[in-house]
Amino acid sequence: MDKIEIFGIKFDNLSMEEVLEKIKGFFIDNGQHYIVLPYSEFVVRAQKDEEFRKILNEADFCLCEGRGLYLMARLLGKKLKENIFGVELIYNLVKKSEIRNPKSETNSKFQIQNSKFFLFGGTEKVVEITAKKLGDSIIGFEHGYQDLDKVIEEINEKKPEILLVGLGSPMQEKWIYYNLYKMPSVKLAIGVGGAFDFISGRVKRAPKIIQKIGLEWLWRLIVQPRRFQRIFIGVGGLILLTFKNMLSLK
Repeated sequence: MDKIEIFGIKFDNLSMEEVLEKIKGFFIDNGQHYIVLPYSEFVVRAQKDEEFRKILNEADFCLCEGRGLYLMARLLGKKLKENIFGVELIYNLVKKSEIRNPKSETNSKFQIQNSKFFLFGGTEKVVEITAKKLGDSIIGFEHGYQDLDKVIEEINEKKPEILLVGLGSPMQEKWIYYNLYKMPSVKLAIGVGGAFDFISGRVKRAPKIIQKIGLEWLWRLIVQPRRFQRIFIGVGGLILLTFKNMLSLK
């Protein structure tokens, strides 16, 4: 599989279609897998947090979510096929997991069909609304402001195959890394950051054109000004890293 290293993080150079195709294999190999979706704040934090960088690099898939990160990588001559947005990945997985007629001839194409999801993270209201919007594939959910050991017990009672964790970075990645083995039914865990906020409607996504030109961070700053420090560190740090790398290449 093609890997592209950007600022010490090894990204899988895959399109959404390729990701979904490869995920099917997770449901027939009896293993446990996890996916990370870095954006600018991830790579800046990973420069100093070796543990976090190790977790990102050991993931089954490390997929570039941030448009700004995607564009900066291109400035360095490292061309990724596509941004893989967490919200879109969730919608695609839920769609492919929808229950189908077991006698259908097309069933063999979808190894993740009938898979059940558990949502963990966000506020109580946000995760509940998200679960309702995603439909019958969601068999359980818990908010992120509680005893994490109790959540593991709940997950093991429900026995989902797919676990979506929205605790924010790097907490969600570290939690998955150190706790996935405690939840044997889970074949795939994904750190999804603020995806539940978008799906629930609590936060409106930027218009497509804003996303495409890499200014979704500015949109988030306008609609969520309390995120100023995180956005400043992520975007400013990414720009600084990019210019340092460009100078080192000369």
